[in-house]
Parts: sequence; C-alpha cells; structure tokens
Amino acid sequence: MTDLEKLLAIEEIRQLRPKYFRVIDAKQFDELEEIFTPDAVFDSREAVADPIKGQYPGFPVSPVSVGREAVVQGIIAGMPEALQSCHMGHTGEIEILSDTTAKGVIPFSDRLIIPGVLATAGYGYYFDEYEKIDGKWRIKSAVLKRKRVIFEDDLGNGVAL
Repeated sequence: MTDLEKLLAIEEIRQLRPKYFRVIDAKQFDELEEIFTPDAVFDSREAVADPIKGQYPGFPVSPVSVGREAVVQGIIAGMPEALQSCHMGHTGEIEILSDTTAKGVIPFSDRLIIPGVLATAGYGYYFDEYEKIDGKWRIKSAVLKRKRVIFEDDLGNGVAL
C-alpha cells in the first residue's frame, strides 16, 4: 500500500464514526447497515455507566452484540423515540494494519436527554477495528469506553448517584 493509498484509506475510515453519530442522532437507522461488516461486534456495556460512579440506576447494561443485524437492533433498542441525543466525534487515531484491516481510537462527547427522565453529558473513546470489504471500509468491531458520564436534572444541574 502506497502512502497515498494509506491516506485515502485513513480518510475513508475517518468518515465512518461521524456518519454513525449523525445517523443515530437523526434516528436514520436504515443507514447503519452500510457502516458495519456482516460479522461486526459492538460492545456498548459502558453506554450509561460512569467509571467512577458506576451504572446509572434503572438502566440495564447493554449486551455485546454480535453480527450486523444484532448490532443494528441493539443500537435501535438503545435509542428510544423519546431520547434526544447529540454525539460529537473528534479527530481520531487511525492505524492501517494491512490492505484490508485497520484500527482506531475515536474520542467523543455526547448529550443524551429523555425529558423528565434522564439528562447526561458524557465523553470517552470508541476503540474500533475496521475491515475493507468489496472496496469499502466498514467497522468490524467497536468497544465504547466511557471516561465520564455526568447525570443531570432537567435544569442541567449535576445529580449524585
């Protein structure tokens, strides 16, 4: 792989996470399938957990999803209609491992609100693995690792767990 081919691969890969964030925030779930490989694995067990304070009471730990269909259905289940979300991805580290494999660490922040029920501000990292299939890069594996989740009341005041 030439340097130019690596740069083009990195740019294509770099666009996957922002597309994912846009799609889930807009609840355009039909676009998720093209982001993941058929055998994708998604570990979002830390989605509503703070590493310091623990799992938010009343919210179950998400299972690890295996296979694109399970990944998509798990994401849909975690994004109910009442949930308003805004995810911001930041410049990630992408490493090309071969012509068809790569890995990356993508920092993000998010705000999740279910009016009258839950409001959070959080941040962390996605640890992703990518695979090029039929000429397109896709996410093969994703692990969400939270660094902090701040639970708030409707006025934006921090709430102790």
